[in-house]
Amino acid sequence: GPPWRAPLTILPRLLRRGAASRPLASMGNTFTPFLASAMIATAASRIARHPLRRMVRGQATVAGAAPEKSIYAVMVALKVKPGMEEKFIEAALDDAGCSVRDEPGCRRFDVVQDAKDKTKFAFCEIYNDEAAFEAHKATPHFARWKAASPGLLAEKEKVTFCKNVFPASKSANWDSDRNAVDHKFFKSGTLSLIHAPHYVKKECVDDFIEAICEDAKDSISEEPGCLRFDVLQAVDDPQCLYLYEVYSNPEAFAYHCGTPHIDKWKAATKGMYDNSHPNAIDGSIEKFQDEIIRIGRNVFPPDNWEFKP
Repeated sequence: GPPWRAPLTILPRLLRRGAASRPLASMGNTFTPFLASAMIATAASRIARHPLRRMVRGQATVAGAAPEKSIYAVMVALKVKPGMEEKFIEAALDDAGCSVRDEPGCRRFDVVQDAKDKTKFAFCEIYNDEAAFEAHKATPHFARWKAASPGLLAEKEKVTFCKNVFPASKSANWDSDRNAVDHKFFKSGTLSLIHAPHYVKKECVDDFIEAICEDAKDSISEEPGCLRFDVLQAVDDPQCLYLYEVYSNPEAFAYHCGTPHIDKWKAATKGMYDNSHPNAIDGSIEKFQDEIIRIGRNVFPPDNWEFKP
């Protein structure tokens, strides 16, 4: 079954352990209920402390309300001048690599290249808080990026500042650097990453969050190829929900698209998108979403870094 159900086996083990060490029948009728209650309370406490159980329990966050402990996410969609892709990648690798290695407050800095349009890229930057992001902007590597990027970009990058909705805690595993082996073999970028904003009607935000968090939970627990599924919400626009998904390869993402839980999510959110949103193009918010969605490979970090939540 799903991994968060594993702690449910604790109670039988405790009962067996108690029976082995001191038979219940020998304790008297008055003490037996007390012992059973204590065992149940202990098991419940362990279940509550289980990290994935906590993550699932706290999956949905009311729109506009920050989680108890939230990270600061910077989601960036970029369009590069044709022919400048390799120079862009070089500059992005410098900024991303130095950020996660040299900045204590930078948890991850993923770089995505779209599979269909090689001039489209995206950044998923995760910081401990806004102060950590401000510290990032004062670094030498960010200065190098700011100096190089104007000559590489075809248009101004689209930046969205977000808080986490799922996983709902800063204590989840947001870190990408795990001191992995540094070898060119792992730098080919074989994973499939989804970097996608969704703009929903104001009155539908809570229902959308509930539906997408259920999809995220099922994707992580039921799909062997789904490595992570983050749901983020724009700090200054609660109607903007950003999805950041990582799959082991393109086939794993195709598998995800055929699952019953994604069909359930599509049915639940039908009609929720806000075509009157200021970002809508010709009365269609999906046209704008299509412009900034990125589905492609991991330029950074390498395949052998940490992607699981």
